Amino acid sequence: MDKGSKNELFENAISIANYYGFSSLQETLKILPRTGRKKAFAPAEAKEGLPGEINRPDLMKAYLDYNFGELPQPLMLYHTEPLRKYMKREDYGGKDAVLFSLEIIGVSRSIAEALLFKTALTIIEESGFADPFIQINSLGDRESIARFSREFNNYYKKHEEEVPSHCRPNLKKDIFKVLECAQDKCMLFKDQAPKPISALTETSRIHFAEVLEFLESMNVPYTINNCLVGGKEYYTRTIFEIKTKNEQNKMYPKNKFDPVLARGGRFDDLVKRFGAKKEVPAVGITISLGGLGLVPKKTKQELKTKKPKVYLIHLGFEAKIKSLAALEILRKGKIPIHQSLSKDRISAQIATAESLKIPFMIIIGQKEALEGSAIIRNMKNRSQETVPVLELPHYIKHFSKD
Repeated sequence: MDKGSKNELFENAISIANYYGFSSLQETLKILPRTGRKKAFAPAEAKEGLPGEINRPDLMKAYLDYNFGELPQPLMLYHTEPLRKYMKREDYGGKDAVLFSLEIIGVSRSIAEALLFKTALTIIEESGFADPFIQINSLGDRESIARFSREFNNYYKKHEEEVPSHCRPNLKKDIFKVLECAQDKCMLFKDQAPKPISALTETSRIHFAEVLEFLESMNVPYTINNCLVGGKEYYTRTIFEIKTKNEQNKMYPKNKFDPVLARGGRFDDLVKRFGAKKEVPAVGITISLGGLGLVPKKTKQELKTKKPKVYLIHLGFEAKIKSLAALEILRKGKIPIHQSLSKDRISAQIATAESLKIPFMIIIGQKEALEGSAIIRNMKNRSQETVPVLELPHYIKHFSKD
């Protein structure tokens, strides 16, 4: 894989992230309001890696330090991360290797996970990987985690003598480490143990069911992995990995890649570790595609994009599902677009569209979702027409000429 090809991969990842509504963390920091900051932003005072290369805990600390909450919500950001200590740089593109992360901050609803999946899977597939699938689990909210911890502890206390010796110390230190153990004896024993999803509160259960419904609507293969937990002090609710059944990259067949292409989850209360009184709903995913992370110093973080002429509006849960498919059709048709899938109220969506002075709206409601259609509205003369979703790029190009 030559340097130019790696650069193209990274630029394509940025382009895809931009299309689905993500903005550069670096550019976002530049537009932060100057009033009310806990710290004045200046590159010289930034930590190593900030604002481009930053890990997730530092991102949420920056959320407080730089008053990200003053910006229009939600925030959809992309940034790079330093490699983890266990990752060998030579396996990830050399000395300049980084990881590519996507974050959605300020959205508690399941559409946030769906947007992350759609964006990350598009990046992965267009980087040459085939047959991606998702392993997923839900830890639930803090009440769910506490409930599961009690049930899991009680189970293991009753069967302590059967627990493999290498895992017994973890019962007292961190029971989640017991779940993560991949040795055969532990795996067999854990099959009979309580599962995190069985302890979910009603709210957490509904959220997880919606996430799975989004995956099914996108025809993304997935399996529930009851042992996928991460750190219980870090993640809440959804946690996931994107893997591939085919480890060979069709663009770079001689390179070896980790079968786990991306990892992520919700970290709604991570910000409280840094002094926040309330949770800030947030979910993110980190993609590690070998040379994808190689960013030459002259590479611009934010690529120039065409000004959108279309704003996508949805009405209802089913419409959100169909809107994800419509977004991909429009992207492949090279139609620049704005969307507010994270918002529910139509008045808020229309207000945003009008403030941006976007000439056309695409509206998908419950009726259109069932019919596989969409309404195209000309904001100048208020005329509108209903068209099949598959033909949206053609109609938009035609309308734009009028």
